[in-house]
Formats: sequence, structure tokens, C-alpha cells
Amino acid sequence: MAITQWREAEMRRGTWFGLTAVLLVLLLLSVMVQAWLLPSAVESVTAVFPEVELLTVPGIMWGVLAIACWQAVAVIGLRLALLSRDGLFDASTDGWLRAMVGFLSAFVVLVVSAFIALSVMGYATPGVMLGLIGGGIIAVIAVGALVLFIANKPFMRISAHS
Repeated sequence: MAITQWREAEMRRGTWFGLTAVLLVLLLLSVMVQAWLLPSAVESVTAVFPEVELLTVPGIMWGVLAIACWQAVAVIGLRLALLSRDGLFDASTDGWLRAMVGFLSAFVVLVVSAFIALSVMGYATPGVMLGLIGGGIIAVIAVGALVLFIANKPFMRISAHS
């Protein structure tokens, strides 16, 4: 019996370690995209299509803010994973989940505003619009799932020792 509990505890630790590692790698990659790849990509597009040079600064700012929203969600996810590992995932995590909803909602607002701005300015290329729609749909689904999760209050103290 004790061996079975030990194996289950080891599997949970492995899962938490894996989730933490994935979130940290994604955060590191997103910072690299934010700092180097995004400005480089915008610069290369304006070199090929000089008529979109007006969108250079707003495009970089939008990209940095959009990535920052997802970075905040990842940091909150990391915090929740650590709370869960320590057996502290209960009603006290409600605020973290609400913060996650806030950052995802901010991303949706950014997507909608970019969609409207690009449409009005006449830069609504299919690739960009499909990317905005796809990212927006993912965020809306995540917001809906989190709101349902919070509203149903399925919180029960999860013990790391059971």
C-alpha cells in the first residue's frame, strides 16, 4: 500500500515538474519573440511593403501587449501549478483565476481593436485577419471555461498527501 502511494506521489511530482518546465520554456520563448523576433518581423515586412510603414510602431506595441497578456496567463498558471503541488489549490485561488480571466479578456479587447483598426485603415489581409480571429477564439473559449469553472465553485482542498 505504501509503495502505491509513493508511486502516485512521484507521478504527481513528475506532472507538476513537467507543467512547470513547459510554462517556463514558453515564457522564455515568448520573451525572445517579444524582444527580438517581433521587431525584426515587422521591420522585414515594412522593407517589402513600404506602404505599411505607418503600422510599424502600433504593430510592435500591439504585439508586445498581446504577448504580455499571454505571459501573465502563463505566470498565473505557474503559480496555480505550484499551489496545487503544495496542496493549496482551493477557494483561495479564486483571485488568481479571476486575474487570468482579466488578462485573457484584455487580449480579446486587443484583438477586436486590431481587427477594427486594420479594417478601417484598409490593411485587412486574410492572413492577419485569420490569425486575429483564431487567437481571439482561443482566448474567448479560455475565458468561458474559466468563468464556468469559477461560477461552479468546484473547489475542494486537494491534498498532496492523499
